[in-house]
Amino acid sequence: MKNQGTILIGTIILCMIVLCVSAVSAANSGQSWNDNPEHITAMKAYVAYVGEDYQAMMNGAISYVGTISGSAGTGDLTGAEQQFTATATSVGSMTTSDAIEAALSQMKGEVATFHTDASNDLKTYNGSESALHTSVNASVTADQATIDNLDTAWWTARETSRLDEFTHNDAIRNGALSNLTAKNIDVSQAQGIETQISGLQPSLKSALDARDENALSSVNDQLGTFGKQFWEAISGDMWQARETTRLAEFDNRTTNLQDQLTNLTARGIDVTQAQAILTQIVAERAPLKAAFDNHDQQVLNTVDSQLTALYQQFRTTVQGYRQAAITTRKEENAGNTTRNASFRQAQVRYNARTAATGGNTS
Repeated sequence: MKNQGTILIGTIILCMIVLCVSAVSAANSGQSWNDNPEHITAMKAYVAYVGEDYQAMMNGAISYVGTISGSAGTGDLTGAEQQFTATATSVGSMTTSDAIEAALSQMKGEVATFHTDASNDLKTYNGSESALHTSVNASVTADQATIDNLDTAWWTARETSRLDEFTHNDAIRNGALSNLTAKNIDVSQAQGIETQISGLQPSLKSALDARDENALSSVNDQLGTFGKQFWEAISGDMWQARETTRLAEFDNRTTNLQDQLTNLTARGIDVTQAQAILTQIVAERAPLKAAFDNHDQQVLNTVDSQLTALYQQFRTTVQGYRQAAITTRKEENAGNTTRNASFRQAQVRYNARTAATGGNTS
């Protein structure tokens, strides 16, 4: 049971460090806020707070182990504390959330090292759990004013970042709604969800003002659920917009292709082969619509590939018809030219004979 106090302290601190990432960077929808300057400021404020709080705990543990070991057992703990402090301090110059989260992960490992060393020292020097707690609590109490100030600074930065993030995401959602509305897409479902999201802003602010982690977690959970529903509804609306546009284009194109065949037929050209290809093209409308209805991009890609091939076949076939028609006209024109030339030559010969006769008569 002698190890329980140290294990408890280590577990609490580990949970505090893990909490930072989820509590500070929670986003409700839309777009990452992770590298926004306000978010970075909030993360740094958290690191400063948790670093100070844990360092005070560490100092209390080191002081107690020094007492029971005659300072012989403090070397490993002091080294772990110094490494932890150096990592926490390095966060001050970081500019990305990824870098800060990496530092937090490193700090978590340094906490684990300190916990292991303290647990071993407590066993080695037959330490008392209650005495360890007393020393840790005394150290934290002595530093409480600084810890409280850093905690306040963190919550202030956290509230500023979180509420501005909410406003930012709200603008993104309303921008998506406006964009689809401009395309005459019905966004009533998504608009209803957005209204519910907007209605949670006062609760979010209230939880932050009260520094109530449970209330904040509850609001964030609701925002996360509504955010997911909103973007799913928007995705459905966007698929509908794509379907409306695409099917209209498909219908216009097939009408144009049929007009081409009608014109060729009127010129006496047999378009049976091209008509069969067009029939296959028209048959692809149903699977095309189904792909959009089911939001199935893979099936849509397959249908598009089939249509591309059929369009190319149709184009090649029609070009063949037109080329054959041109060739036929050239041949007909060539025959007409020959006949005309023969007729003109006969006229010349006739005129020549007339002239000769006329001469003899004179």
